[in-house]
Amino acid sequence: MCPQNWYSIERQSPNLPDARIQFVSDTYDFNGPRGYVPPKLLSTNWAWKLDISICHDCTNYTIWENKKIIYPFESELPEAHGDMPEDVKGIYTEATQVYKHSPRAAAALLRLAIEIMIPQLEEYNIKKAKINTMIGELVKQDIPQHVQQGLDAIRIYGNEGIHPGEIVINDDQETVQFLFELINLMVDELITRKKKIKSIYDKLPIDKIKGILNRDKVKEDSK
Repeated sequence: MCPQNWYSIERQSPNLPDARIQFVSDTYDFNGPRGYVPPKLLSTNWAWKLDISICHDCTNYTIWENKKIIYPFESELPEAHGDMPEDVKGIYTEATQVYKHSPRAAAALLRLAIEIMIPQLEEYNIKKAKINTMIGELVKQDIPQHVQQGLDAIRIYGNEGIHPGEIVINDDQETVQFLFELINLMVDELITRKKKIKSIYDKLPIDKIKGILNRDKVKEDSK
């Protein structure tokens, strides 16, 4: 870990005779002279303390509460897949940020992410519609069954997050955690793998590709 400069911001308990807000060794206030504590604050019984560390090298800062980082936001949830479209990735990131406070909201956002992603899938040419309809269109194009099941799982759990029903999302956090992994798997199946295979296929000599096209044309005409 790089060397850090450490600072503290704290508000002492108003029950103390000299309650105040402190920054390092100096005393500051919200709206008054040094040592002033607004009456509204004196009516409460809470105290708090935050520590701030500033990196010598990059000058970025970290905020700590009770020896735990509260900024920048850290999560054990998986990062968004590298091939996830940027607008979808933004929604995914938002879902990771709200998950701790509301798994239901996170599930609903992941459903929205899938809804936005499907019309962007190259080669499938799915028109924007209700998410259930779009998944049905993908099924008609012979997507693998496990991909269909993954998309429908995200759809249904996300819908339960918006409209509480048979599934109690907040009581099933483990499943919601898996939804984050699942959407990454969907990106890998529908975008990454197809892109990798196409990149290899496109390197084939042109005469070989023509032979494949002729083979498939003959096969199609014989039906």
